[in-house]
Amino acid sequence: MTIVKPGFLESIDNVKVESGRYKYVIVDARAAEIMASANCLLADVLAQEGTMFLENLETRRPPVPNVEAVYFLAPTDDSIRRLIRDFPAGKPPTYAAGHFFFLAGLDDKKFDHIRSSTDPKLIKTFKESFMDFFAVESRVFSLGNPRSFFNLYSPPLKDRHQHDEFNAISKQLVSLCATLQINPIVSYYRSPDLSMQQAKNLAMTVQMDLDEFYKGQPRSGIKPPHLMIVDRSIDPITPILHDFTYQALANDLLPIEDGKRYQYTSEGQDGQPTQKTAVLDDNDKTFLTIRHNHLTECIKFLRENVDKLMQEAMPKEEGRTQSQIDNIKEQLAKLPQFQENKEKSLATGELANGEIPKNFDAEIAAMLEDRSVSMRDRLRLVMLFFITQAATQDVRNTLFQMSRCSYQDRDIANSLEFLGVKLDVAAPPPTKKSWFSGLLKKNTMNEEDLEYDLPRYTPVIKAVIDGFVDKTIDRELYPFTLAPDQLEEIQAPKTVRSLRSAKPTFHHKGRRNEPNGRLILFVAGGMTFTEIRTVYEAAAAHNWDVLIGSSHIITPGTFMDDMRLLRNGPPPPPPPPPRSPSPPPLPPTTAPKNPFSTVKSVFGGSSSSSSGGAGHGASGSAKTKQHLPQPTPVRPPTSSSKQKLKQFFQ
Repeated sequence: MTIVKPGFLESIDNVKVESGRYKYVIVDARAAEIMASANCLLADVLAQEGTMFLENLETRRPPVPNVEAVYFLAPTDDSIRRLIRDFPAGKPPTYAAGHFFFLAGLDDKKFDHIRSSTDPKLIKTFKESFMDFFAVESRVFSLGNPRSFFNLYSPPLKDRHQHDEFNAISKQLVSLCATLQINPIVSYYRSPDLSMQQAKNLAMTVQMDLDEFYKGQPRSGIKPPHLMIVDRSIDPITPILHDFTYQALANDLLPIEDGKRYQYTSEGQDGQPTQKTAVLDDNDKTFLTIRHNHLTECIKFLRENVDKLMQEAMPKEEGRTQSQIDNIKEQLAKLPQFQENKEKSLATGELANGEIPKNFDAEIAAMLEDRSVSMRDRLRLVMLFFITQAATQDVRNTLFQMSRCSYQDRDIANSLEFLGVKLDVAAPPPTKKSWFSGLLKKNTMNEEDLEYDLPRYTPVIKAVIDGFVDKTIDRELYPFTLAPDQLEEIQAPKTVRSLRSAKPTFHHKGRRNEPNGRLILFVAGGMTFTEIRTVYEAAAAHNWDVLIGSSHIITPGTFMDDMRLLRNGPPPPPPPPPRSPSPPPLPPTTAPKNPFSTVKSVFGGSSSSSSGGAGHGASGSAKTKQHLPQPTPVRPPTSSSKQKLKQFFQ
């Protein structure tokens, strides 16, 4: 959040309007969501000098002649048509002038469409701001697209939409890299299953887009940042397990909206029940302290510090934390104690004391036949068995019958095959170590430690991060997208200045020690709160700047819901809220014979240019310079893909 919110507010503040005019901020639906996720509120926007109003691009807006509009929008066809409608060429505009900030890169076709369809005298700013992602936490970002999971893995959708999904994700990751001012070295998870190459295909797409974006720009050879791309098939176990740390468990058991907002009922001062909302984010110091702690430690911490919390917190928040604890404890009490331990034993393949169980059948049968265990948890247990144990069709049918699940519920477990899990296994489990065996903790525990004997399974990404930092990672399984000769050139000592001229990371403010390196881990198809916690712990353990991102955040509940729909694909998304109809596409324009032979001539500049290049073209009239100032491009100065943007206001 330390990047995205200031990015919006600084852009608004830097817009200077003519005397006697005001600023309106116009946002499309995508920009509004990103601003809200970054806690950029209406009050923050209106606090900027000269800003009088915040409106939605999709609504009908009357003309206001003394206003200069500041637009934040995604470069979609619909938003661009609405933008052009406000400043149509040859017609009265909606506002006196426009300042355009696009959340992502604009391709040449859309750029040309805007240029040919608007009045250039009224366009004062035209900039790619590269903020097409959600900064969820200090080390966490999301692309905000839950349907990505289906486009990547659902049989009826992947063939039609997977390629477009790769392109969409890639452009958002390039947007992130542009914001962080990095050109990372890209590596990926190469699945042994040739039908599960989502991470590889995405990584290659990202590499091509980065090459185009940073064309001609060198990387730093001292501490080059890295982007590691994996996908959900690398670890189908973590989304199923209970994690008994505070943040993960709360999102597993409680109806928390967007991982942050929890509605609960508390007794008011008049003794009547009052509906309240708890916001769990980086602004809550208590939440930051306990979010990755085991629930037992959280309760102990809150009990020992209740007096201090009451003194520091506002009176209206007094009952908030205790209410959350009571709700979690109530839900946790519904889970049988033996289920917690046996479920973890199944995931890790060993008991708490380090012994290998001789027979899972009796224990699994007892849990599946226990009606106090919810159907969803019984299915989670069955899915763990399918992932970790060799099971024939007959064995799977027997487990389904024990759990008494419906055929629709069976489809949830059977859909694991679309994540690369081999279900039809006739042979017994191999004697060699399984792919996850190296991730298990081997510590022997006594009875006093059993309350902490829950998160023994370690997410796969921990091994990925540790191996990357220690340089022990298997490069056959996690190769680079670049050729060996290109890597040697990058990693050789250089004296060139790094592209990272500043530190616009999510969380570097106040850090004393420079991190040993930077790794961005992207999980295509959804990331869990357990994996988020793992990244924080790994960053602290290695003193590395580690970030994690995904198409969206998943919980065990949402993952099971998605698995239910995976085979046939989800229903179409709900219709958007009522809004003004999208303007029809404009007819193709035919360029006049002489006046529009160059971009510069469109905006009043001469056709000659000085030896200084695009950024020092020949000047037009003094009036043109005054009304069309040269914007500061975010993109590196030598990028060839958007030379037009730099010439837009020459």
